[in-house]
Amino acid sequence: MPNRFLDFLKWRFTADRGPWPESIEVKPTKPPERVTGSELRVTYIGHATVLLQTAGMNILTDPIWSDRASPFSFAGPKRVTAAGVKFEDLPPIDLVLVSHNHYDHLDMRTLQRLYEASDPLVVTALGNDTIIHREIPKMNVRALDWGQDLTVSEAITVSLAPMQHWSARGLFDRNEALWAAFVIEAPGGPIYFLADAGYEKSLSLDVVSKHGTPRLSLLPVGAYEPLWFMQYAHITPEQAVQTFLDLGQGYAMGTQHEVFPLADEGYAEPREDLNHALVSKGLSRAHFRLPKVAEWFMVPKRDP
Repeated sequence: MPNRFLDFLKWRFTADRGPWPESIEVKPTKPPERVTGSELRVTYIGHATVLLQTAGMNILTDPIWSDRASPFSFAGPKRVTAAGVKFEDLPPIDLVLVSHNHYDHLDMRTLQRLYEASDPLVVTALGNDTIIHREIPKMNVRALDWGQDLTVSEAITVSLAPMQHWSARGLFDRNEALWAAFVIEAPGGPIYFLADAGYEKSLSLDVVSKHGTPRLSLLPVGAYEPLWFMQYAHITPEQAVQTFLDLGQGYAMGTQHEVFPLADEGYAEPREDLNHALVSKGLSRAHFRLPKVAEWFMVPKRDP
């Protein structure tokens, strides 16, 4: 990301934030212990945290159960909804994917709880293993570079793919750890997980050329206003729809909405903007879902 500290200060001092509620009531769901074979069950836990259940494995993306997306428990963006699954109601977690080291994606308090509860395998991009091991030395972490893959089970292989973003957890570690998207090769077709990312068509086309059209794409739809500041590292809902088209469609789910107020758009804007984009492209909402926190759904197999 360009070094835009002055732009960051300009945004912070001129921010025109849309309205967010203090809190939204959520009725958490309780997922099953396992989903076998090629069935794919998807639960929106909140923000970039999604529970994927397929082939007998339970997979979490960028897990955060903390009240704040922050290094502090008393300051920083505070969630307006509880997690869509109570932590104690999680099934045993086998695999955790961590896309990059920003606090709303790499939440150390949650990783510590997962280590104590399930001791899962964590797959992440280079450099993030060092960050995790500083606080959880015995956690089972595998760090990969873009283009590398890891066989997790007989049915599941995880590949890292580039995305347009940046990293830092403090003032002096900018871009010292890598950021990545993930492709999960699984029965029924690949699953694509894109966290924070600017729009870049060529990266989607590379995913399709290497893995085919994903059965399911997890695409972010929040934290995009103001565009002049956010567009390098965050796609808009309209760009999420275009990314879906670039990937060859399949099915998609929007993430990173209606949990943490991180940018200038209001609580309701991502849903409104996504609906408008889908209508303008003539696409079905059945193929690009934007679930409420705690909602879950089954994904059909990808057509041959």
